[in-house]
Amino acid sequence: MGELRKLRELRKLGELRKLRKLRKLGELRKLRELRKLRKLGELRKLRELRKLGELRKLRELRKLGELRKLRELRKLRKLGELRKLRELRKLGELRKLRELRKLGDKRELIAIGYKAQEIPPKISFTRSIQT
Repeated sequence: MGELRKLRELRKLGELRKLRKLRKLGELRKLRELRKLRKLGELRKLRELRKLGELRKLRELRKLGELRKLRELRKLRKLGELRKLRELRKLGELRKLRELRKLGDKRELIAIGYKAQEIPPKISFTRSIQT
């Protein structure tokens, strides 16, 4: 992972799943231009997403499905640019996430596995959607 710091302009990071011993995402924060993060599915020992908050341009986060023990899902709310939450519906713990309002609009919640009627009324979205 030390070599990642040399790739400051990297915009897409796939196939990290073989890095099974990775426990922290600290090195990723140096990738300032990272916009897509995919296939982290087998990083079962990963315990934190805190450092993802420093990836200001991250827009797409996919295939985290196997991270059942992850305890830092709340940190996702810091990802202001996150637009696509594909595959996160496989994370049962996401239903316990308290601060969903900062992740986006109701369409994103539905995409991660919520049915419209399951979205708590207290979650209101003030961000206007421009089409």
